[in-house]
Amino acid sequence: MNVKLSVLSAGALFFIGQMAFAQTRKNDTIAPEKQIEEVVVTGYRTKKTDEITQAQSVVGSEELKRQSNTLSLTNMLQGKAPGVLVQTLSGQPGSGGSITIRGFSNFSNTPALVVIDGQYSSFAQLNAINPSDVESQVILKDAAATAQYGSRAAAGVLVVTTKRGTKGKTSYSFESRFGTSWKVPDKEMNFQMMDAGQKLAFENAISPLVGNTPYTDTEVADLTALNHDWQKDVLKNSTEESYFFSANGGTDKSTFYYSLGYDSNSGIVQYLNALKRYSARFNFENELTDRIKIGINASLQYQKTENQRDLNNAQNPFAFMYAANPYEPVFLADGTYNPTNSGFPLLESLTTNTSRNNNLRINGNIFGEYKLTDWLKFRSSLFNTFGQLKGKTILQPGSYLDVILGYNGQVSQSNNDLYYLTANQRVDFDKKFGKHKVSATAFYEYSAESSNTMAATGRNYRTPGLDILSNMVTPNATTGGRTQTRRTSIALLADYNYDSRYLLSGSIRRDGSSRFGLDNQFGTFYSASAAWNIAKESFINIPDLKALKLRASYGIAGNDAPIPDYVNQPYVGFGLYGPSATTVVPTTVGNKTLEWEKVNITNVGLDFNYLNRFRGSVEYFINKRSDFLQLIPNATVQGSYTVYDNAGELQNKGLEVDLTADVIRKQDWTFQLRGNFSNVKNKILALRQGETSRNIGNNNKLEVGEMPYYFRMVRSAGINDQTGEALYYTNRTTANPGETFYDLPGGRATNVYSSNDIQDIKDKSPYPKYFGGFGATFTYKNFDVTADFTYKYGGYAVNNEALDRLDPSQFSTNKSVDAVNYWRNPGDTNVLPAPNPDGIWMTDYFLQKTDYIRFRSLNVGYTFDKNFLGDKVPLSSIRVYAQAQNLFLWTKYQGDPEVAVGSGEGNTDVPGSYSLYTYPTQKTVTIGVELQF
Repeated sequence: MNVKLSVLSAGALFFIGQMAFAQTRKNDTIAPEKQIEEVVVTGYRTKKTDEITQAQSVVGSEELKRQSNTLSLTNMLQGKAPGVLVQTLSGQPGSGGSITIRGFSNFSNTPALVVIDGQYSSFAQLNAINPSDVESQVILKDAAATAQYGSRAAAGVLVVTTKRGTKGKTSYSFESRFGTSWKVPDKEMNFQMMDAGQKLAFENAISPLVGNTPYTDTEVADLTALNHDWQKDVLKNSTEESYFFSANGGTDKSTFYYSLGYDSNSGIVQYLNALKRYSARFNFENELTDRIKIGINASLQYQKTENQRDLNNAQNPFAFMYAANPYEPVFLADGTYNPTNSGFPLLESLTTNTSRNNNLRINGNIFGEYKLTDWLKFRSSLFNTFGQLKGKTILQPGSYLDVILGYNGQVSQSNNDLYYLTANQRVDFDKKFGKHKVSATAFYEYSAESSNTMAATGRNYRTPGLDILSNMVTPNATTGGRTQTRRTSIALLADYNYDSRYLLSGSIRRDGSSRFGLDNQFGTFYSASAAWNIAKESFINIPDLKALKLRASYGIAGNDAPIPDYVNQPYVGFGLYGPSATTVVPTTVGNKTLEWEKVNITNVGLDFNYLNRFRGSVEYFINKRSDFLQLIPNATVQGSYTVYDNAGELQNKGLEVDLTADVIRKQDWTFQLRGNFSNVKNKILALRQGETSRNIGNNNKLEVGEMPYYFRMVRSAGINDQTGEALYYTNRTTANPGETFYDLPGGRATNVYSSNDIQDIKDKSPYPKYFGGFGATFTYKNFDVTADFTYKYGGYAVNNEALDRLDPSQFSTNKSVDAVNYWRNPGDTNVLPAPNPDGIWMTDYFLQKTDYIRFRSLNVGYTFDKNFLGDKVPLSSIRVYAQAQNLFLWTKYQGDPEVAVGSGEGNTDVPGSYSLYTYPTQKTVTIGVELQF
């Protein structure tokens, strides 16, 4: 998908989804109607917009600038590109999101390949980059774009390009912003917790039904007087600050860019400082002669985080603040923290049970280029990344949890040293023959990844306050490991262009990977694409039609990410078997026949540009994915061992639309509307041999012929309006003693909950049917306003939090005000079941739509230019602005429809499939200033 460029009138380059347009000042000499030639990163090569035959989306630096600098780069992509579903799994500053490009990719939730300035990388490395250093993020989607990356591109590719120097007088920039954020209010998420009076009245009302002891009038009065909001005790308004300095410039022979940055966000949890990030970057390019060019690109990121627990218990601050009763004080009479009915003093643990991570990443990339002729050049590049990830968890002696466990304190430390290396030798050919242009790139590439891990735990402090392992009397556990992956590739990319009217592109790549079976370590991946710019034909007599390009592509890409290292070796792992545990049996065996997962990608697209004011693209794609890498258990009669093998097929198909309209484009003011839409359908074609379905976690299922991860739950049949009993649909024909069947319009129902009545709900899955974003930009002279929205429709999530807030059997913890809406009298309808000691069971009543529209960001700014500042002020411009994020949410989900994962400390079976107390989304307000001089 290509990038269109037109000229407006304000002062910066904006990349909007797949579209880019440049803005110029009033005194620019370029006419607004004239199209500027724009160069776009398409992977290994860069191309002009009218030469592109592939599907891709671009999000540029100005788009990133409109968002908080302490957001991760992955979350910044939300709603910006069609076909790219970004789910914010946590609201914690700096945390990454889940990115799905053109549908569910495989059964291992493999993410897209990340390439940063030519170096293969990871999402952790991506999210550590200072967003102010990024020039663009390009999402490659079809075969013409992804097949050039061969065996690692089946889930799509995210190509990140950092800023470079430009020829001309040295320019300097300083940016600073300050802000605050707070949790999105419960009321905006369709629920409200009880205050002390409401909760005490609720407990007394249900006491004869659930068996709790009612409070006396005196106790009610005394406890009501203690009313407070635990959210205000556990949470705080965050403080956010950011500083970024950069300089770039150069001569005809050399260019440079360097930057220094600092970002901090305290987060919204008391006593924790969520994120501090330090960054530095330097790149330099120099033409030593007319034929020789060299360059270096170096960067450093150092990030410190303080983390809270993400469990489904009171150690999790977000679970605790909803569970603790508003009549329970923060402190007990002796001055110690109150564990409350939740059984744990959360506020004490935030200072005595700490978890911190320090992550250092250093990148050093160099290249040399020799121009053999004007149309042929050789380039050698070496990319290096070193990462050191350190974690430290402390359980202070004498803390509440330590006393329970009896450790006399515990210290756990972990260290992971990472090293990525990529060496690339390439030859580029570019030559014109009249209206014909031929371009080609051939390269050989070697890449290596190494990881060395070590973790140790010690208990029983010798000296209080000395939180190091050598101060621990009792060693508890020490583990370590080392992995290495090696890949080698040879590839050819070629393009033919006739008068920017007829375009042909192709690629072929041969990859070898140490992760695959000894018999199948090499594979071939290829693509072919063509485009026809119909607007350039003589029979199209529409002068204002700048582009009408029809594109088509087909190819194959691969994936090796789902398997760990060394499972391709002919090894056997052993374990003990039997009651006496004396028999040794195989548990895991290697498989030397393993092959790549593969995806066959077909894409058809249409790009159009009318008068450089109405621009857009439409894409239709079909992806057939096969040979999924899975851990397959063998039958008991075969020894019950497991083995990785290739099995499973999946089809994705969908439609993407991206539109941009410059509704008004005058000398002094402009108004632009933009939006993108995606519809992706996923269908499982095959699972493992002999398998037609598979249960995933508690609530999801894979089945041949169906959408992935549809839900499986007991289905609610409402209540019996005469007795208040909850009813559940069943397929059983024989009732058990004490059970009653009812014939309802929706089917047979029972008054007894049973896991045997779990049913497949095949029309509901976590993946939305439609998603995208839209927005507008308005400028008047030096004043600008930009607003962006995101949306999602057709997905579902299991709302565990809503169950906790309503269940009367959990009467010792706080409830939402909706909990009082339960059955009391015969004839009551649209109510919860009558309270009983068993409480409310999990059914599809809590399977809720995650549809939403979110007012994602609003940015308002004013630029004081040289006309205002005058020649005596050594500044070319000053821009002041205010920005806000997550201003409002429209949803029927009872909670946050985006942050729909939790209670796993990183374990997410199916992204977005359930909600269970994780770091919430926040509203953020920031003011900032940008100085150019």
